[in-house]
Amino acid sequence: MKHINPIIHMTNDCNLGCKYCYTGSAFYDLSKLDQVNKRFVELLPVLYRLFDQLMEYNENQNTKVTFHGGEPLLITVTNWRKMLDYIKSKNFYITPTIQTNGTLINDDYLKLFKEYNFEIGVSLDGTKELNDITRPLKNGKSSFPIVYKGILQLKEHSLKFGVLVTLNKTNLNEIETLYGFFKERDIPFSIRPIFQTQYIKDDIFQLSPEEYGKAFCKLFDIWFDDENANISLINEFTSLIAQFVNPIEGLVSCNFTMKCSEHFIAFDLNGEVSPCNRFYGAKEFIYGNILDQTLEELLNSPVAKPLSKRWDVLANGECCSCEMQEYCFGGCPADSYSLKGDYFAKDYYCESYKMIFHHVNNRIQAVLKK
Repeated sequence: MKHINPIIHMTNDCNLGCKYCYTGSAFYDLSKLDQVNKRFVELLPVLYRLFDQLMEYNENQNTKVTFHGGEPLLITVTNWRKMLDYIKSKNFYITPTIQTNGTLINDDYLKLFKEYNFEIGVSLDGTKELNDITRPLKNGKSSFPIVYKGILQLKEHSLKFGVLVTLNKTNLNEIETLYGFFKERDIPFSIRPIFQTQYIKDDIFQLSPEEYGKAFCKLFDIWFDDENANISLINEFTSLIAQFVNPIEGLVSCNFTMKCSEHFIAFDLNGEVSPCNRFYGAKEFIYGNILDQTLEELLNSPVAKPLSKRWDVLANGECCSCEMQEYCFGGCPADSYSLKGDYFAKDYYCESYKMIFHHVNNRIQAVLKK
């Protein structure tokens, strides 16, 4: 079935100075908020055009739309409502999700999230000591107290949210600390490995596949062996276990989707469409512009069409004899491109995933044999 879930780049501006920023937002001054919002309002008709064509393409089936940045909450609540009211007026069956740094959450946004049933992801790299190494404010000061306050507000309002931790060299050896921090506060979280970008000039944050694999397995064991753990503390782990019971493509992560380019797009407010927000700034991956072509035409463009052949290439090449094919499908092409320079290569973290899948499966089998 044809179905596309878009990731919408609401703005390239951001108020944080994250050391591993992949869009470059951290490395230039924040625009004035009125300028950010003026541009957003001016480009709303382009966004409406996407929504119209997206929901026609998806036959108005439930569609997850992820709002990303930059920092998407730099857009005012008033302007968010303009966009969301349009969706509501058209009776589009859309589930809005947002990935935010959490610094701008206030009562108005909380009300908005509640009213429109948002799913919210907040980026935080652990304790104050860990987080502020990699995710300071633009002026270099601590972002932790502001972000943590926002997380507590989401929790107090019973909103559906989770924290995304970027695992990197600075917090790699603090797995117990990370687990304890989130468990004690009953804050759901997941981890993702750092990835190389054009803005990171050296390897001070980058992990090796072995480092990531060992860290993931260590965290899994801590959670798996914790009799007092909330089963939903790390949803990714419950999904991973379920995957070995009944493999479902993409259940654990979009990384493990056979043909992710057929199910996801990134959309810039200027109308440009590309395969994923991870390819932001990579001109060679732009399918075209929705102002010039229909969404269906863009998805069948000379740039887009070959990307869906990635798994065919890998299944007959690098991955042909891999016993983890049905769980992985070659992993994330963005990791392949950013760390290997080749979209059609297997994921840089391939050996990590083999290690993880074997480890989790062995733990499950050991329990079943008891």
